[in-house]
Amino acid sequence: MFKHSKGLIIGILLGGLLMTALPVTAAAPTSYALTDAAYPIVVNGVAYSNTELPMLNYKGNTYVPLRATGELLGANVAWDEAVRRVDITSNVASPPCNNAFCNVNVNGSGGTYIVSGEARVFEAVMNYAVEDGHDYLMEGHHAVGEGAPAWSPFAIEIHIPPEQQPANGTLMLELFEYSAKDGSRINVMPIALESFGL
Repeated sequence: MFKHSKGLIIGILLGGLLMTALPVTAAAPTSYALTDAAYPIVVNGVAYSNTELPMLNYKGNTYVPLRATGELLGANVAWDEAVRRVDITSNVASPPCNNAFCNVNVNGSGGTYIVSGEARVFEAVMNYAVEDGHDYLMEGHHAVGEGAPAWSPFAIEIHIPPEQQPANGTLMLELFEYSAKDGSRINVMPIALESFGL
């Protein structure tokens, strides 16, 4: 009888040990194999370099410290203790977009400008006009690679001679398309080209 009791006690003890050991094993922390990223990260021409907070690679994904990433992108990264969160704010204005025009940029001065971006226009034709606040100085059209619904890149050169440039005012570009229904201007996007005498 003692032999049976001894076996039962050993069995209960072993069972108890196993039951307490399994949760401990299951709750063990997960380990991550992070390695230094052996390649550069360049943002707007500026390379990230910080020996104290290096870039890391985990399973083919690159990890960069959040504050450093924000600074490279021109954003402010701050810890808000009151609500215990990270706030990221950017002062960089995104290029304007509407239903027909997006990512529009203007380069140039003195009356000569290159306007580029993407257009999604009916029959692959976009229109533009330049005005000085009072009068239209020029109007034109430009064919893009594909018509809507596809987005197509465009680049147009605009030249306003000195005698047409305002002494005090802003040259404004209007990008638009004509409505297939009634011929009215639709999806008008005003873009400042240059301000004079202000």
